[in-house]
Amino acid sequence: MNLNSKLRNLFKLNRWSNRKIILSLSLLLVVFFLPSCESFPVFNDTLLRQAGKGSKSVTSRDSVFDLLEKKWISSTYFDQGLKYESSRMKVVSLSELLKVYSPDENVDAILLNCADGYQGIISINDVKNYDLQLALIIELPQGTARPYWLQPLLIVVPNHAKPPLSERFFTANITELRFVRLVDYYSSLYSLDLRNAYAQFGLELFKDNCLFCHSINKVGGNKGTSLLSTFDLISDEGINNFKEKFFKMHGRDNNTTQNTGLFLTNDQFDALLEFLYEISANHSN
Repeated sequence: MNLNSKLRNLFKLNRWSNRKIILSLSLLLVVFFLPSCESFPVFNDTLLRQAGKGSKSVTSRDSVFDLLEKKWISSTYFDQGLKYESSRMKVVSLSELLKVYSPDENVDAILLNCADGYQGIISINDVKNYDLQLALIIELPQGTARPYWLQPLLIVVPNHAKPPLSERFFTANITELRFVRLVDYYSSLYSLDLRNAYAQFGLELFKDNCLFCHSINKVGGNKGTSLLSTFDLISDEGINNFKEKFFKMHGRDNNTTQNTGLFLTNDQFDALLEFLYEISANHSN
């Protein structure tokens, strides 16, 4: 074998050896980096979807809250509504939570069941239009008094959103989020025999401000007493008694900081009374 043949064979051998080395290194790189894929968003997204698969409700103890991205934010909406300053919340996005659980396309609201008998409700449109967040931790400035009901989970309006002032955006102490349809939830209220438009307007006000604590026709929360059984709302004496108790419990500077005066004008309060009078009259017949 001449020298040129020997050199060609040696070159072929070295080239094959190099290929084996490159292949071996490639396999090592794949094995070495494969575990790190667990931290990629795609992998986490799979975990999230598995966590929410087939579920129609979310509890405050669900593992999904360990997986969703969290951030600290402030909320001027919250501070102004409750007369605080410089509050901070650690939140997750409600829109991201909806992506995980993918509720039925007919679902258009989230029912918020709370530990103290309060029951809030927000529409899916509210969630999307105002980028609503859900606070896992609430930090108030040192020395600030915290009412007993102000506990996580808490609905939070971020500073870039400007919704109208409404009681439903202050729902706190949430233990369960349940996916519902508004038409089903309010069906027994819409079946009430209301005689005039003013009372119907009062019904809408009651839904937005009172139903969370005071249920009617088995709809709403049970944090507060039943208004129909507690007050004689078809007599002047009963209505005056209701007004006195209402402004004591829900006026400015009350102990719970639940100031319904933020949401109701005097004219609206009169419409609310008209609604309560109508259903009380129907209830007594």
